[in-house]
Amino acid sequence: MTTIRKVLFCPHCCNRAPQRLIHTQRYMERSWSVSSGKEQDMTPWSTFVAVCETCGHVLLYDNPGNQFEDKEFHYGSLDFPKSGHLHSSVPEVISKAYEEAYRIRSVAPNAFAVQIRRALEAVCADRGETKGNLATKLKNLSNKGEIPPVLSEASDILRLLGNIGAHGLSESVHPLQAYAIDDFFRVIIEYLYIAPSKIEDFRARMKKYEESSVDESA
Repeated sequence: MTTIRKVLFCPHCCNRAPQRLIHTQRYMERSWSVSSGKEQDMTPWSTFVAVCETCGHVLLYDNPGNQFEDKEFHYGSLDFPKSGHLHSSVPEVISKAYEEAYRIRSVAPNAFAVQIRRALEAVCADRGETKGNLATKLKNLSNKGEIPPVLSEASDILRLLGNIGAHGLSESVHPLQAYAIDDFFRVIIEYLYIAPSKIEDFRARMKKYEESSVDESA
């Protein structure tokens, strides 16, 4: 059996390293029409299991449509672990700042915290807060109701840890704190951009479904 390897970025160890395909699972999955909401024919699907040859961790690539051969497994979406790519609803300047941060999360927690602080600055700018320091900008967002109290507290934690990463001489950001920073930032992004986008998408789909149902009953 031919061994299939691709040199790719591994979110586990944050290295570009050979990833070896160890299993392909092909199966059929249910699908529905976006416009009518009706179930369609079963759709071929593939899940590729690879292992990073640097850290030994497993990665899962998902591929709807079954159009990729084994040697193209890396073209599927990386479902595990989560990657540094954010939802398309997130502004590009924020996504880029986060992707740069994500690549150093495990290897340079201080730099990661600083980069996340930079991404927060980009969030504030996108929401119209450009004056004052980051603490003031985040407080203004909270006062306007764009960030609820619990997320306001989370964003302040990110800001303070970013300060430690940039200026701390006697203390540093711990790797465990870096993972918490990542979680907090993603929750903020989910609330501000991703959830509203998904709700709008759902409403659009429901409108198409309702219009289709009216046409069929006419």
